[in-house]
Amino acid sequence: MPATPHLRFEVVIAGGGFAGVYAAKALARELGGEAREKVALIADENFMVFQPMLAEVVGSSVSPRHVINPLRQLCRGVTTLRGRIESIDLASRSLILDAGDYTSDLAVEFSHLALGTGSIVDLSRVPGMPEHAYVLKNVGDALEYRSAIIDRFEEANFQSDPETVRRLLTFVVVGGGYSGVETAGQVHDLILGINRLYPRIAQSDYRVVLVHSREHLMPEVSESLARYCEKTMRARGIELLLSQRVKAMTASKVILDNGESIDTHTVLSTVGNAAHPLIVSLCEQGVANFRQRLKTDPHLRVIESDRLWAAGDCAAVPMIAGGHEDQREEKTCPPTAQFALREGKLMGQNIARSLRRKELKPFTFSGLGELATIGHRSAVAEIMGLKFSGFIAWFMWRTIYVAKLPGLERKLRVLVDWTLDLFFPRDIALMRPRPTQVLQRMHLEEGDKVFEAGDPALSLYIVKSGRIDLVDETGLVRSLGAGEHFGERALLYDRVWRFSAVATEPSELVALNEEVFESIASASPSLHAFFEKSASRFITRQETESLLEAMPPEIRDKTAGELMHPEPVAMRGEQTLADALTLMVKHPYNSFPLVDEKNHPLGVISQSDIYNALKSKEITLENHLSEIEPSACATVRRDTSVPEVIERFYRSGRHKVVVLDDDEALCGILTPIDLMAGRGEE
Repeated sequence: MPATPHLRFEVVIAGGGFAGVYAAKALARELGGEAREKVALIADENFMVFQPMLAEVVGSSVSPRHVINPLRQLCRGVTTLRGRIESIDLASRSLILDAGDYTSDLAVEFSHLALGTGSIVDLSRVPGMPEHAYVLKNVGDALEYRSAIIDRFEEANFQSDPETVRRLLTFVVVGGGYSGVETAGQVHDLILGINRLYPRIAQSDYRVVLVHSREHLMPEVSESLARYCEKTMRARGIELLLSQRVKAMTASKVILDNGESIDTHTVLSTVGNAAHPLIVSLCEQGVANFRQRLKTDPHLRVIESDRLWAAGDCAAVPMIAGGHEDQREEKTCPPTAQFALREGKLMGQNIARSLRRKELKPFTFSGLGELATIGHRSAVAEIMGLKFSGFIAWFMWRTIYVAKLPGLERKLRVLVDWTLDLFFPRDIALMRPRPTQVLQRMHLEEGDKVFEAGDPALSLYIVKSGRIDLVDETGLVRSLGAGEHFGERALLYDRVWRFSAVATEPSELVALNEEVFESIASASPSLHAFFEKSASRFITRQETESLLEAMPPEIRDKTAGELMHPEPVAMRGEQTLADALTLMVKHPYNSFPLVDEKNHPLGVISQSDIYNALKSKEITLENHLSEIEPSACATVRRDTSVPEVIERFYRSGRHKVVVLDDDEALCGILTPIDLMAGRGEE
């Protein structure tokens, strides 16, 4: 195996959110021209999402392109790497980076590691929520949810049943924090803006319901502002269900913990944040943490780790009252954008100071206030002890957030979007993002290749019709017809195709992507065992040669005729199923060759073939075996050498091969046991 490619940097920043981006920008400023060689920013995507405006994307008041910024433009002074970090080894100060399907994993070494990975969405605690709820974590989520809302209106426009219309047009948002409140407001604004375009839908047909587990919305703001928010949202027609939790979900219903239910097909969950898997793995390795957030000192350095840093949602940064470390309160900074931005900036500055052996600065920011829009040009705000609500707060929200939006170009584009929103209706074009399909169908003409040897393995393939040949450098490995599948060996092991696959006639394939295959195989031990067994059919020439080397020479030099069972028991097409059962009782083999009047093999009839046939109402014991479709059989000639027989076993995936004489007639049966024993039994 070739050595894993590797890179080395003084500082590696993990995460492309507020914390990671502003740490990278700070390091670029502090280190100047040295930063590009010394600092790397690694992120799953090559852009940063301005998450505070995702609700505006849902409501069609801002274009999705305008709330993302390319990282290479934002962080020009450092090296940007797009990829997924698979693991972190603190002892060796290195990490493994998955750079893509067509690129080998990359080892990245570092002296300092700065973590700004944020959190992930975990809906598993509520039955049915992972399968049926939408989330709002990135631009794709916002587009998908917006498309779902418009799609429900398009469907409801066809309906005449009031209950169906009501269910289609009930939109439930779970969680009454900032994201939930802002999204519910934007959904309501979007509905008001588009409802007049659907004359068959009355205003009384739709509902926006916000479910929150606490007594008041947005616990981050004062109770008076929360009450104002609740009063305003109710006055606009948004239903608030406070002190309620979602107990379970189905495709058409939300079940609350008080036993009540809401009929709906469209639910957005803004709750269910969980620690990033990388952070979880570090916590399991003993890194100091508080509820799976890495504990840092006031300088953003992880406790007891002089070269490990953390900021943002993945960090438990102590809140310092009054700006002095000795007045530290027993609480941590909240996981919000305004804190993540400033934590990231200071983290970058302190890493630069550490490289220069200078004194580090503590994080003393205690928050400027809180802002949240509630729709219809209304908002609530609490800034430096002053409270605002209504239009003034909404204007402040837009002013402050557009100022925080990275990049002058994006600022101008968002301002244009907002200005046009004042004069023109909202866009309702149904731009449904196409998610990855679990099953993909493909048509191939004769000679078309599915993949080539050496390509990365991405799917399990099922032949729906036609024929696919698997070939290597020596020729045909196996020919697969309708109902057969291939690809499990590569997906179970090294994810690389050992063979090339080519259609030998017009063919239809169904492809199951690797993520779904892995989920299925790992969830069911019996399915995993089935795939492992079927994977053994696909053996390379090198593996065949290894088996032969382990075999004694006296056996290796023999032929199929010398080792076979002569005069095998066979079935004939004119025999009935009753005759077959009698034969099976007398000779308890799993399968029997089926031959014609000239003793030429037609295939193999197994016990399960007989059993499955008898389960059919059209087949009885009086039917003939010729009415049953036999399985294909593997054949060899009497003079076939043992090495060729072994390869035939593994290439065919069969545990028996039919031995033919010079007239192509059945003359014997050979099994792997016969090869291991070194002789046939008369």
